[in-house]
Amino acid sequence: MAELPRGFRLLVVVTTLGLGGTERHLAAVLPELAARGARIRVVALRPDREMADVLAGRGIAVHTVRSGRGRLGPVAGFFAVLWHALAFRPHAAHFFLPEAYLVGGLATLVVGPNRRVMSRRSLNTYAAAHPRAAGIERWLHRRMDAVLGNSRAVCDELAAEGAPAERIALIPNGVVTGPAGTPREAVRARLGIAPDALVILCVANLLPYKGHADLIEAFARARAALPNAVLVLAGRDDGLGVAVMAQAEARAVIDHVRILGPRDDVPDLLGAADLFALASHEEGLPNAVIEAMAAGCACVVTAVGGSPEAVGDAGLVVRPRDPAALAETLVQLGSDAALRATLGRRAAVRAAERFSLEACVERYVALYAGLAAGRLPAELAPMAT
Repeated sequence: MAELPRGFRLLVVVTTLGLGGTERHLAAVLPELAARGARIRVVALRPDREMADVLAGRGIAVHTVRSGRGRLGPVAGFFAVLWHALAFRPHAAHFFLPEAYLVGGLATLVVGPNRRVMSRRSLNTYAAAHPRAAGIERWLHRRMDAVLGNSRAVCDELAAEGAPAERIALIPNGVVTGPAGTPREAVRARLGIAPDALVILCVANLLPYKGHADLIEAFARARAALPNAVLVLAGRDDGLGVAVMAQAEARAVIDHVRILGPRDDVPDLLGAADLFALASHEEGLPNAVIEAMAAGCACVVTAVGGSPEAVGDAGLVVRPRDPAALAETLVQLGSDAALRATLGRRAAVRAAERFSLEACVERYVALYAGLAAGRLPAELAPMAT
């Protein structure tokens, strides 16, 4: 087991500490690193507080840049990171999410720690709309000591952007899962769902790239073959809620769709579900899928980013933006309880072996300790299958 250097100080720079996957990842990982002896300071460039409060409650120092969004935000963030780098004197700085990478990466080149690490947790489709920022990212890649992806698909993109191969490493997400705290029947009753209904669950914020429109269309097509099916959507409404409801009404499935908003009872929802579906158009490595696998849910995902890597042979994969193919797969799984049970068992084993929080934290520790000792990231967290 790798050990962090004595007194190791880590500065984490992140764009936001709201309710996204990266933020939840940090809320799980950073307290575990602190328990291994790391002194950690987090600088968040935007004022979202949900995961900031979780981290602070577990003893992690969190500092939020007051100006947050707007034109002055990056400037204020630059000087905030500069100040914290001088005051905290970290051994390493780690940047999560694009804005934090640009702001923190540039600031710590002026004055900063001995080692710099960036993590990308999604595909780089955002870069097309921001060519100047993408150019700065490529320039920064060559000045990082470690360039991390959470899936092979992300790592391949980093290599294509010019990140030195020996500095690229793969650290998959690690998730914390627990058993459902409420019996399956009680959860269904609370949601107004019959005990014998086929529950298809999707946990994803309502963003265009998460493919909710495709999922609603596929569900509508599958309803004739799955008359007792109910589609449950959990996640923050980032502007699509009205459109999703309108589409469900237009496709005459509004009475069979539950839109729950953000939830803190995802384990209960997974325990009440029969299968999990994510119709994303792009992904890095979706935590929601890994959590569903860990709960023993049979999963259907689209062939984007790290989603196929996540499920492997423990789930079904369909083309993105193809509601007809997704509908066929929903019918296949929804009609075959034995197949769902088989895939669910495989999924739970795969999640435990590949995506546990313990394994993830161990890889971070090995990375930081190795960098401190002058070893290359690819030797410590290679892009293994």
